[in-house]
Order: sequence, then C-alpha cells, then structure tokens
Amino acid sequence: MKNILITGVSGYIAPYLCKALLHSGSKNVYGIYNSHRPYTKGIELIRCNLTDTEKLTSVIKDIKPDLVYHLASVTPTRITNEEDTYISRFNGGVSGEIAKLCTTLGALMIYTSTDLVYKAGTDLKEDTSPLEPLTIYAKTKLEGEEAVKQYAERYFILRTSLVYGFTLSTYTSFFDAAYKSLSEGNQIRAFTDQFRNALYTEDAADILANLPGKYRQNEIINFCGNEYISRYYMCLGMCDVFGFERSLVIPASSDEFTKYPMVKELGLSTEKKNKYVFDTGTYLDNLGKAKEIVKTISNTDLR
Repeated sequence: MKNILITGVSGYIAPYLCKALLHSGSKNVYGIYNSHRPYTKGIELIRCNLTDTEKLTSVIKDIKPDLVYHLASVTPTRITNEEDTYISRFNGGVSGEIAKLCTTLGALMIYTSTDLVYKAGTDLKEDTSPLEPLTIYAKTKLEGEEAVKQYAERYFILRTSLVYGFTLSTYTSFFDAAYKSLSEGNQIRAFTDQFRNALYTEDAADILANLPGKYRQNEIINFCGNEYISRYYMCLGMCDVFGFERSLVIPASSDEFTKYPMVKELGLSTEKKNKYVFDTGTYLDNLGKAKEIVKTISNTDLR
C-alpha cells in the first residue's frame, strides 16, 4: 500500500499498529488525532476533528490513501461526557463519510467495531449470529457497520473483543489500571462472571497490518483472541507473571457495575479469523511479552 491513513491514532491499538506497519516497511503512514497528540514517531500526524466534514474531506483527499484504518470512536469511558446525538454522529455518521471517501478514492477500509453488538449467550458468535446491542456505544458502532456496508466498496469490519496490553498513549485501559493498582499493592475487584475472547495489543496490530494483503471480498470478522477468559482470571495471571500478591484480586460480579448494561457471556467463533491464518498467543504467553515491554517504557507511559 502506497499511502496509509489511520484515524484515532492517539488511541489504544493505533500506536501498536503504527509500529507494526513501520516494521513491515510501510513508508507513507498518516495518523489523524484531535485532542491528544500521540507519542508515535515515524508517521505524519494531522490534527482534525472528524465531525468537521469539510476538514475531514480535505485531509483525506489530500492524502489519497490506498488503505484507511478507521479506529477512532467515542468509547465507553468517554460516553458519559457526550450527548447521544454526538455519539451517533461520531461512531455512525463519520464512519459513513469515511466510507464514501474510500469508495471515491478506491481505498480499502478497515473499520473496528465491537463484539458488544452480539446478543448474549453461551453459543459461539459468528458474524451471522443474532445482534442485540445494549449500550449507546454498541448501538452506534453497529450504525457505523451499516454505514460502511452501504457506502464502502471494499472493506473489512472487525468486531473487536476486550483488548489488553500496556498503553503507548494517553488512553488508560482496564489492563493499565489493574497493573497500576496491583504494582502499588492495592486491592482490585475483578469480574468472575463476564467472559470475553481477550485480544493482545501486539496480536491486534499484527492482524491489522497483514489483513489488507489478504483481501479477497468484503468480510465481517471477529477480532479476538482464542481464549475465553474473565477479568478475574486476567488479574490473577498478571499477579503470577509480574510477581504480585494474588490476594489483592477480589472476586466480583459484573452485576455490581451499574453505569450501563454488561454482557456476561460473549464467546466468539475464531473460525473466520483463523481462516486468514492469524494466530494469537495465549494470555499468559502474552503477559510475558508485556513484561518485556514494561521494561522499555517509562512510568509516564503507563498512566
């Protein structure tokens, strides 16, 4: 790909994706951010409010990307500060506008959605499984999916599961918060009754970097790891690998969380992902990799 554009470049996955792309030899990589300029080096950074249609159109037409990774979204941690109309505009409407521009320019679009669009249940979710988004986040990400399907000529839609790994940006994840608490000797409550196919940041980046070369047709793919695990298991594993006290991890139920509806059972089929020959490491193996990463980044990068 000659020109690559990434939205949400100051987010969680994007810095890892930038590293993977640069490592693979990609030269012309552009990243759009709005309020937080990322630390990422080796790419051209552009400040743009994605809801400013005129500016967004100008930026994308100037770059003329062959590939667009649309990773930007209003996430659950930001939702309480935004109106529903804005969330819908950002997660749904902006995705449609980018999809139209991709079609005009002949670019492949990769859109990261969420596994929270699925109806809960113990069955493994295929991309054709029933959908029942319960939160404004999930509902508007599904709006984004529909817009991409309607307007993008060539696309991948990736229904993203719980992502873990140390942040390389200003974004703070569950993983970062858990590590900080445990490393300081503080207790943490972790759900024992919510299960997801957690995906490691480096695995996510590798899949994203290699997926365009495997494009044959428009696809919706579960973007996830192979293991079906709880946050309680994740925290205990963190204790074992990093040498923290297991007694600091307190079992909790997701019923205690009342900010928005929680989906408990959300196992994902990995058949389609594996068809593209994308393997993902085990949680404990990936914690070993994360342990090496934490040695190379400062405490300010782990905030």
